[in-house]
Amino acid sequence: MIQRRNKTLIAAIIMACISGGMLFPAYGAERPAESYTRMHRESSSSTVTVEETHEKSNRTTTHSDISVQTPSASGMGAVLFPYMAKNKLPAPVQSLRKTVRSEYNVNYEQGVLALYKENGKWGLLGTDGAVLLPASYKKLSYAGQGVFLSVKGNKTAYIDKTGTAVTLPVSENESGGSVFFQEKGRYGIRDANGIVVSEPVYKEILTPFSEGIAFVRDENGRKIAIDRSGKELFAVPYDRIFPYHDGLAEYQRKINHFNWGLLAGALVGSAVNRGYYGGEIEPLTYDGVKRGYIDRTGRIVIDSRLDEVYPMTAWGTFVKDKGLLAFIGRDGKYIIEPGRYEVGPGMMDDWNGMVSLKDKESGGLGVFSLSDGRQILPFQYEKVDFLGADRMFLQRGNQCFLVNQETGQVVHYWQETVKIVPYLAEPYAWCQIGKKYEIIDAEGKTVYTAPEGGIKVVSSFRHGVSAVKSGDVWGIMNSKGEWLIRPQYKEIEIL
Repeated sequence: MIQRRNKTLIAAIIMACISGGMLFPAYGAERPAESYTRMHRESSSSTVTVEETHEKSNRTTTHSDISVQTPSASGMGAVLFPYMAKNKLPAPVQSLRKTVRSEYNVNYEQGVLALYKENGKWGLLGTDGAVLLPASYKKLSYAGQGVFLSVKGNKTAYIDKTGTAVTLPVSENESGGSVFFQEKGRYGIRDANGIVVSEPVYKEILTPFSEGIAFVRDENGRKIAIDRSGKELFAVPYDRIFPYHDGLAEYQRKINHFNWGLLAGALVGSAVNRGYYGGEIEPLTYDGVKRGYIDRTGRIVIDSRLDEVYPMTAWGTFVKDKGLLAFIGRDGKYIIEPGRYEVGPGMMDDWNGMVSLKDKESGGLGVFSLSDGRQILPFQYEKVDFLGADRMFLQRGNQCFLVNQETGQVVHYWQETVKIVPYLAEPYAWCQIGKKYEIIDAEGKTVYTAPEGGIKVVSSFRHGVSAVKSGDVWGIMNSKGEWLIRPQYKEIEIL
């Protein structure tokens, strides 16, 4: 939650509501099926001003020598861009994929399929469709590692699938076994064996250990970084500081005024982009936070004094300064040089390293590579959606194209406007044509057509099933169009 000065108390309360919505999503938002974009963002939980710089790389990026085929009216088989090798992914992207893959099946393997809401309360459904945990919780959300954060009455607790209170596991890789302890109002450090390695001298713990480094306030009140032995590494003279993730730590600095325009944008974004996708898809928007990033030596990699710095991704982050948008890598070097662009409506594929940008002059959308900054599709499209499963959706006028991102080949073509809900990690997706809903495979072929008017809202497939709203209630349907659970619940979220 973003903390503001007292004079912006009202703004802080509103932002608190927004943060609460992120923790316990507003599942009730209704809308027709829409296309969303996969974006895995690093989360931060705590937070920062100094002289800051980012470097300009020696890489030269040109956007005028694009060698691609433009789909003809037939569309099928056209090759839009060459294969993008995936054996040169940066370490943070490899780490991202490993984390997502290891977490994806945790609940399913333990027999848990979905959250459901009935009579204003939340519970859990099993993979066989039966009630696993009765709906008795005011709020219930997945916290990771098979653990759920629950609110029942006035009590908040972590629970497992049976409703038993548990402790959220802490990764040994993050803490290295080092923990802080308190004695007489000061904090010290114990190692994994419980041996004191640093006497209690710290006034405040700003972050726990992550990647071997923690941030504390020392006996003199200075904010510093320390290693697991308590050795001072460097000063962090920032308003807020967050733990390290893949070699970078976010810091923030306070701003003395509140931008109601940005708040309005955040509210709209939250309402429009909220979906039943387990947190895997998030809007790519600037949230108004004055942030920057430091590396493990304390060197400022991205400057918080730039006009806008977006949240960090596995590839890097967008920055805007003096009206120009650029993408800077995690090493502080430009990948996409500053230009008169706008970020496409949330269109970033953090999995394969692609992003959609809008040209301010023409208004068209194009696609850039986040690995080398090369423009791989021209500014000729009205819509660009990254769908997961190595699939991308393009729209130009009434022409819609489903593209294989590995080969750049158009695998399916529609001579009418369609909307596709992302595949994510599954080989099936919902396609909406007018009021008609179809289930299509990865080649765009129809495998099931729903009776017109029978379906109002759908979610992406997970574990071979999708949450489907019919009338005023939700059920769960498999990829063949068969009901696993007939519509009967107020809300459903596939885990």
